[in-house]
Amino acid sequence: MLVTGIIGAGSISDFHINPYLENQNCRIKAIADINIELATEKAKKYNIEKVYADYKEILQDEEIDAVSIVTPTFTHKNIVLEAIKSGKHILCEKPPALNAEETRECMNLAKNSDKVLMYAFVCRFKSQIQYMKNYIESGKMGKIISAETVRTNLCEKTGGWFLDKKLSGGGPLRDIAIHELDSMLYMMGYPKAKVVLGFASDINKDLPGKIKGYDKGWVSVDVKSYDRNVENVASGYITFENGSYLFIKTSTILNVVKEERYLNICGEKAGVKMEPDISGSELKLIEITEDHYFNDVVPKIANVNPYKGEVDHFVDCCTKGTECICKPEEAVRLMEIIDAIYQSAETGEPIVF
Repeated sequence: MLVTGIIGAGSISDFHINPYLENQNCRIKAIADINIELATEKAKKYNIEKVYADYKEILQDEEIDAVSIVTPTFTHKNIVLEAIKSGKHILCEKPPALNAEETRECMNLAKNSDKVLMYAFVCRFKSQIQYMKNYIESGKMGKIISAETVRTNLCEKTGGWFLDKKLSGGGPLRDIAIHELDSMLYMMGYPKAKVVLGFASDINKDLPGKIKGYDKGWVSVDVKSYDRNVENVASGYITFENGSYLFIKTSTILNVVKEERYLNICGEKAGVKMEPDISGSELKLIEITEDHYFNDVVPKIANVNPYKGEVDHFVDCCTKGTECICKPEEAVRLMEIIDAIYQSAETGEPIVF
């Protein structure tokens, strides 16, 4: 039985708590948040035994084996490091930290521990992503030539600390499209980057406060007022040592005629496009048959709850020694690419690895 503690009682904590409660091999003992009222509310809702205002109370509890860190990005590094030193298994929400340097520091300390450090790249646990991962690894796609992913929103009204780069590390590239970028790299086998060229802009940053008739965005429990200094749109072009390339584009504020979210991979023998939506993801393939025809394929793939898959995998890694599919070194490589896109956007020069 894995005894767990939840550090952070904001909205994302529900996506950890519910799967833990559904898993018969673990028990939630405590929840902590500096907003003790919010933590108490969550504890009552889910019948959690202990409530703390200081997460260190959880780390000091020797009965607790593992923690989920669901706090703001700027707190991740320090809590992860303290949790490693306290001998806890860790499931930490994305982004792993503010930058690659912080993520690498956590990875290095975890290497000297026998505990699991897993980052919550939940999209890896979508059945469609797993299908494509296996499809590519089977050789059916052949060598990957190109990849493209887009996640564009017209005018997100997300507020709170997400808007402050010192606290969030960045805008849509680091906060939301990190899922698409990680999913693409994961399916491609996390190739090593060779050159990165980036673009970012904060044009129209005041639009969310002016626009009428549109209301979309993540509701933050942080209601303080922050100056919006993160990018509103970003794109990156990454070439890899193996000869393939990847293009990514994302926005929270951009006058797009149609908001889009898709992943597109083209190989020698086949191509795939995945368009995620609320109900799951539609996956379409085009294959070259042995007798040299193009063949359209729509695989029948049952949708699963990726958050449940993520937590179940974490529990198995902690209790059964299952190999973790969300490796800290991949998190470092991911953050290096994101940092490089930002650096290139700022300097106007390509970043050579």
